[in-house]
Amino acid sequence: ISRHTIRETWGNESIYDVEVVMIFLVGLPQIALSQTQDLLEEESMTFGDIIQQDFMDTYYNLTLKTLMGMEWVTKFCPSASYAMKVDSDMFLNVDYLIHNVLYPDLPVRTNYFAGALVENSRAVRNKASKSYVPKEIYPNDTYPPYGSGAGYVFSLDMANKIYDVAQEIRVIPIEDAFMGICLYELHIPLSESPKGAFITYRLNYDHCKFRNVVRVQDYSGEELRNIWADFQAKKPQKC
Repeated sequence: ISRHTIRETWGNESIYDVEVVMIFLVGLPQIALSQTQDLLEEESMTFGDIIQQDFMDTYYNLTLKTLMGMEWVTKFCPSASYAMKVDSDMFLNVDYLIHNVLYPDLPVRTNYFAGALVENSRAVRNKASKSYVPKEIYPNDTYPPYGSGAGYVFSLDMANKIYDVAQEIRVIPIEDAFMGICLYELHIPLSESPKGAFITYRLNYDHCKFRNVVRVQDYSGEELRNIWADFQAKKPQKC
């Protein structure tokens, strides 16, 4: 359901003034494997926007899923300038991202990785937490700075660099923190982005506020459709 909602709202590639490709990253279904897989393949034949790899689609495999995306864009979109990894329960303002963060008229940046900065985040040692990482897997108390996993954007050269360095270090299941570890290993700091562009909390819909952000989290289904209809209808409105 969320994939259909995204295709009908911000994931509609035809509404933008630069070439945009939107893909969904999936692993293997956790329930009714063969039945769900058949439906997934049917959907893929219809829309041609699903990428799948051979691992269970779980929270703990989110890092693998993101690395799959990095590998895919490197192999199949080598002429792209930038890519963005974004969660499915998001409002994404692609126009703002393109014209106020990436600036398509400027030369493509390299070593670029931007998102909501998370600093001094502590590794969780409580076994009951879904964010638990044992000391044997990650010995340090805190993670290097990273971009919040709800959505971050990077230049295409970074997809290749992150994928390569990830083959040499211990993968941890906390996907966004792992990206920070990769950046640390590459000696590449998080890039600057416009203040407040990447919202890390749910914000009640306001047309003018949403006009000036890249993403807002915790929006999906009917709510996202309603917001998008209003957002598009008031496009020329001056805020």
